[in-house]
Amino acid sequence: MKAFSLGKNERIKERKIFEQLYKSGNTILLKNYSLKIIYLAEKSDISCVKIAVGISKKAGNSVWRNRLKRLIRNAYRLNKLQILDLAKRKGMKIYILFSSVSLNQSASPKLKYKEIENQVISLLSVIVKKLDSVLET
Repeated sequence: MKAFSLGKNERIKERKIFEQLYKSGNTILLKNYSLKIIYLAEKSDISCVKIAVGISKKAGNSVWRNRLKRLIRNAYRLNKLQILDLAKRKGMKIYILFSSVSLNQSASPKLKYKEIENQVISLLSVIVKKLDSVLET
């Protein structure tokens, strides 16, 4: 596996996992951020991190939504090493669902990659801190 790729085996595709995320996942929503993360971590023999990006149809037209999803996936792809390292160290599976909270086409028609990347990096670092501190105790 290449370090900065995002293959099919790193994406959440199973309905069962989505239901688990929505039912018992932990949500991280930082103040003044337009993205949120729902994550679920479990101990496993096989350590991996799987992600999905879910954007509501109310956010904008398909071109805008697909661009947002592409930017989020790219930002994750380039900054995933920290969370992959945590999963390998602790021997766990981590499922992450990115979602938009207040981001929509009418409020911000021009998406800027740097803004999305900063939010993704901040949210991932919060997950790493929380999981690292929970698993140490």
